Amino acid sequence: REVLEPSAPRAFAVLDPIKLTITNWPEGKVEEFEADAHPKRPELGVRKIPFSGSVYIDAEDFNEEPPKGYFRLTPGGQARLRFAYVVTCDEVVKDKDGKVVELKCTYDPDTRAGATPEGAKKVKGIIQWVSEEHGVPCEVRLYDRLFKAASPGAEHDGDFLKDINP
Repeated sequence: REVLEPSAPRAFAVLDPIKLTITNWPEGKVEEFEADAHPKRPELGVRKIPFSGSVYIDAEDFNEEPPKGYFRLTPGGQARLRFAYVVTCDEVVKDKDGKVVELKCTYDPDTRAGATPEGAKKVKGIIQWVSEEHGVPCEVRLYDRLFKAASPGAEHDGDFLKDINP
């Protein structure tokens, strides 16, 4: 992580997707947003992010019964799609088992690219997304810590192998 942090360009990824359909988005319309390829390295340039009326967000970014202090998307609530628009969740669609499979939302065109209209309350929750039409399938490998202990081997006569995280 420390090796990649200063050099790796940024991208969006959604690991546990929920479809978010923007019901008031003009059919067939695609917009592009620009974002820095790296927040601390402007010399890496910018990336273009296509946006359409159907995106995926991570399931973690939606909660039907949010705890206090939860600022992401909720039924009837608002959140900003990073670099794009503020959306309001109007309807939650579930499958026969009760699992959330789609969120039907409306967007506010006056909130493009971080804008907050005069008199409107600033939205605290910002979530990442991937355009359904433009997203690219990928393989993601998630890793945990290599060792179970802060000082590997300290409690096992120096045998750090006994502290390897299975």
